[in-house]
Amino acid sequence: MYSIFSNILTSVIVIAYYSYKTLGLIHRLSICVIRIIDKIVEAIMIRTVYRLSDTQRKVIMHILLLVGVGIVRELSP
Repeated sequence: MYSIFSNILTSVIVIAYYSYKTLGLIHRLSICVIRIIDKIVEAIMIRTVYRLSDTQRKVIMHILLLVGVGIVRELSP
């Protein structure tokens, strides 16, 4: 009887351990993918901004400021 409970407990611990390791691996891979996507988007945005004229840059900066202010107002209590 004791060996059955011991085997069940051992299998539960092993399953929990490997689940933890698998989730950790998935987390690390997803973080890596997110960082790669972030770098690609940043590179595209930098190239796009360099191609804009001064007036277009000012308009985009004003739009981003207004969006930022709107988000801050929305999230403030």
